Amino acid sequence: MLKATGFDVLFAAVGNLYLLLALAGVCFALWVGKTWTRKFAYAAIVFGLFMAPVAPEIYRTVEYRGKLSVAKALFEERCKTAGEKIYRTVDNVDGVLLLNVRGRDMGRDRANPLWSDAALPDELGGEGYIRTFLLWEHHQLGQAEHDANRSSRSYLNPTPTSLPGYRFADVKQDDGTVLRYRLKAPGNRDSVELATEPVKDSPARYAVSFLNQIRLEDRAHWVAGTVISVTDTQTNEVIATRESYSFEPGLGSEAGGRQPWGFARVCPESGRGSSPTRFFVDQILKPNKREW
Repeated sequence: MLKATGFDVLFAAVGNLYLLLALAGVCFALWVGKTWTRKFAYAAIVFGLFMAPVAPEIYRTVEYRGKLSVAKALFEERCKTAGEKIYRTVDNVDGVLLLNVRGRDMGRDRANPLWSDAALPDELGGEGYIRTFLLWEHHQLGQAEHDANRSSRSYLNPTPTSLPGYRFADVKQDDGTVLRYRLKAPGNRDSVELATEPVKDSPARYAVSFLNQIRLEDRAHWVAGTVISVTDTQTNEVIATRESYSFEPGLGSEAGGRQPWGFARVCPESGRGSSPTRFFVDQILKPNKREW
């Protein structure tokens, strides 16, 4: 449900006062009427006068709650299949092949029920998505705690720690070619610039991709899904998947300047919202820990 604010409480109090006034008006009409026919007639008139201004809002509230109930049930049903499946892991991985890249969040996308990347609405897109695979994780936890408590994963930055990203990320382009992305100044805590070069030989062996689910019946209820896959390109074996769903409980409301998908609930919880794919992938394809 949407989180109540101070204004919500105030409006609720005003609404209760309005109902008390309506009840008082009906009671007064019943008292004034000389006959039962007049009592009911006066009461009906008073009740109608009080209800007319608020009837549209009552209708919208009832309609919203009905739609919310259906949407929430759909989200909970989808979440039954959400989660991670890891079939094997790989140690000492230098780089990954990104078969597709999440699009840049243009702001207006957050109000679009058909936004393709809505299932992970806070994940970075464009070069930001590529960069997440190359940065270091802030060393908030010890290594053992880091491995045991993935929900406490920290943020990414260019300052080297014992939790590195990959040395490079190969990115498949629209024309089928592959560009290799690296940090232009790896280890420079003030630089996140990327350098690129064509991949002339074989790209990275292990590929990361995602498939966004655009089910119109789900999107009508502001429910979105995506599946991340990690593949061994030499054997065509899928070695891990992560299925995620999101749900916008405001059902697209932009009241008060809301950006709908920005309020979405996500299952399973993805820890650091801007880089859930990186934090999933580096558990399967474990980055090489050698000096940079």
